[in-house]
Amino acid sequence: MAEWVTKTLVDYTVGTAFEQYPAAVIEKTKLHILDSIGCALGGSRSAIGNSILPPFRKMGGSEEATLIGGGIKVPAVHAAFVNGTNANALDFDDTYLSDGIGHPGSSTIPAALAVGEWRKASGKEIINAIITAYDVGNRIGLAIQPTRERLKNVWGFGTWQTFCAAIAAARILKLDTEQMLNAFGVAGATAPLPCTQKWGWDISERPIHWVKEPTGWPGWTGTLAAILAENGFVGNHYILDGENGFWIMAGSDRCDYEKMTAGLGTEWLIMTEMSFKPYSCCRWQHPALDGLKKIIRDYKLPPENVREVIIDSFSWVKTQEVYEPQGVVDAQFCIPYTAAMIMMGNKPGPGWYTEENLDNQAVKDLAGRVRVNLDPELESVYANEGEQTARVGVITRQGRHYSEYTEIPSGDPRNPLSYEEIEEKFRIQASYVLDQDSISQVISMVNGFENLNTVSGLMALLAGKPPA
Repeated sequence: MAEWVTKTLVDYTVGTAFEQYPAAVIEKTKLHILDSIGCALGGSRSAIGNSILPPFRKMGGSEEATLIGGGIKVPAVHAAFVNGTNANALDFDDTYLSDGIGHPGSSTIPAALAVGEWRKASGKEIINAIITAYDVGNRIGLAIQPTRERLKNVWGFGTWQTFCAAIAAARILKLDTEQMLNAFGVAGATAPLPCTQKWGWDISERPIHWVKEPTGWPGWTGTLAAILAENGFVGNHYILDGENGFWIMAGSDRCDYEKMTAGLGTEWLIMTEMSFKPYSCCRWQHPALDGLKKIIRDYKLPPENVREVIIDSFSWVKTQEVYEPQGVVDAQFCIPYTAAMIMMGNKPGPGWYTEENLDNQAVKDLAGRVRVNLDPELESVYANEGEQTARVGVITRQGRHYSEYTEIPSGDPRNPLSYEEIEEKFRIQASYVLDQDSISQVISMVNGFENLNTVSGLMALLAGKPPA
């Protein structure tokens, strides 16, 4: 019953164990760990990383957990926040569901690694914590998604990810049922406000703010909730239940309690509903970028030969038809700019958002050739089926027309990236912080993550040297 869904999820959370998962689930989880730490390494060398690492390095504190790319250890709650924020800094991190309702990995995995390092948890314990967090936390997020009419005004995009972080931290802390109920209650009561519709979408409010989803704030809040619960702090034991439950606190206008428990323990959401990103920008742009990339590659078109790019897609993509973005985050939500990066053949990651590229007149000129149309058919597909699609047309200076339709963007579980593509993505991001030998060692450790007695050695490698 709806009145007891909090208790049902807590009972499941407390009872999970590494041994219950099929081998394929373990392997997929390790890919998410590799991808997340790669994104955090790349993000640590972004404008966001450059603004967030210095104050936390200066604050210092108890040496519990590593700042990835930051060169020092800090309190675990700080590490969860900083690493979670940096993992999303380039908008390169994993996404939930085909219509992209959150980035749970960047709240979950940094929290699990921070508390796991602090408490000397084994690789198996951390994997169990991560899978449980994806399974339970993501179901909460799915169940409280607002109607399309409601999200025009308010949308708690990353708010629910506080439960993901709390669950990951709490499993590693081995909380019992009473403590876990308290952790859920504290996490729900202190989750970030739903701010998606106040990011700065309107051109008059640009640039897009740097808080974004958020990911680091749920990581921090959820981790702290688990730690407080371990020490007897009391939270509401019915935080998800009833007409005044978390769903309405998070700004939604509905809650489907059946979705919170359907398939729990038999259907692993990390397998079926999680996507990897091939491009460091908003997921809604990816179908169009897939199509553009294919046209440029198949017909070997140099950027100077492109006269016009026409993108037909859904409304969220149309809102991102913005020119001359103001900084790294603004550029992540400007499809003319990211399309220019694709046409120029630049590798996604920190290299897309250098000051040199953002100020480059050739990039601005190329971006100026991109147009976005709202397609009623594709908008209907997104609104009714949650599918992200796009049609892309390229017109050359010789008057040739090329077109491509993307039904399922790359990285979706139905159109997955290969292991080699995910590893290459990791290597590129990690190269901004680590040498090649360290990169290879990290990959080897993550590939055998379940065999690690502790993650101390892995995290020591990921510390790298602080940015100059």
